[in-house]
Amino acid sequence: MTQHEAMEALSRQTGMLLTFNDNGLCRLRFDGRFIVDMEVTDDETAIYLYSRLGRLPMAERGRELMLRMMHAHCLGRESGKTVFGLDGDDVLAFFRVELTGADENTLYTALEDFLDVLAVWVDELQK
Repeated sequence: MTQHEAMEALSRQTGMLLTFNDNGLCRLRFDGRFIVDMEVTDDETAIYLYSRLGRLPMAERGRELMLRMMHAHCLGRESGKTVFGLDGDDVLAFFRVELTGADENTLYTALEDFLDVLAVWVDELQK
């Protein structure tokens, strides 16, 4: 499946016309709560879903949160295929959707799973 076919399938499933811009990017906003960027990899074999979860809290609170996040995504225990990273002080979540062997539901299902993980960790960062 190509990135365009995956996006056409997602458009049908969501009822929204979704496309990648000339740079291979598409930004989605959910309930004013999440912004999810979708980006085609340079080799066009996958689509990255990623989102900024918020700022890493300072001192001990930030350390405890990072420990919980590392435990959560160790072997995908609580995060599935979502992984976490830092961009400066911002915590990000990433999900790679492989297009090889993908079907009509692959991107939609990946997006649903990603949003479930985001909901948990955005709340954790805001505590």
